[in-house]
Amino acid sequence: MPDTLVSVKRSSSSAGRPKGKKHYVILFRWEDVKTFEKDTDGITVTAFTFAEGKKPIAVYGTSSTIKSWDTLTGSADAKGYLHHTAWESPGDTKEMAACRNTIVNEDLGSIVINCGNEDAKIAGTPCTPLVFSSDEGQDDKEACKNVIELASEIPTTPLGRIPLNLVPQTGDPDIDGYLGLTAAAAASLEDGV
Repeated sequence: MPDTLVSVKRSSSSAGRPKGKKHYVILFRWEDVKTFEKDTDGITVTAFTFAEGKKPIAVYGTSSTIKSWDTLTGSADAKGYLHHTAWESPGDTKEMAACRNTIVNEDLGSIVINCGNEDAKIAGTPCTPLVFSSDEGQDDKEACKNVIELASEIPTTPLGRIPLNLVPQTGDPDIDGYLGLTAAAAASLEDGV
């Protein structure tokens, strides 16, 4: 990590305005990741590939509930950031129950993509993965949904940023198209773009 202090300017007059999110949270097992590298800033992902035959999944979430953030924790000289990703998935399908049951005890990472062209947020690292910290189902007169939160348990750097052309496809053409995870983007990586 760099030791040089750098000034941070105001990026725009509405930098604090909420940003819309794409309707899917991308989840993956860190054990399936072959390559994960960050720039010297400790934030920007520069390489991200999966082992042969492995890929991430995408889980539908209500856009206004999807969030990925970090929180400062630790004592003097041992401070760092815990990563979090949370969302609400409407309904109570058998497929969602099976998904939750499959990944509940896994070491996970997540990618949240904003609407627009900016880098996505990636939460968790191979050594500081996300785990389920909360998973509540609701099926009553008010709503039918699952409210899920993943969190890391060990402090690390702030949330990473991953260029959209490094985000891998999920294998579902409809979801990949909606998220902009096209074969053209994957090919540009192979061509060194």
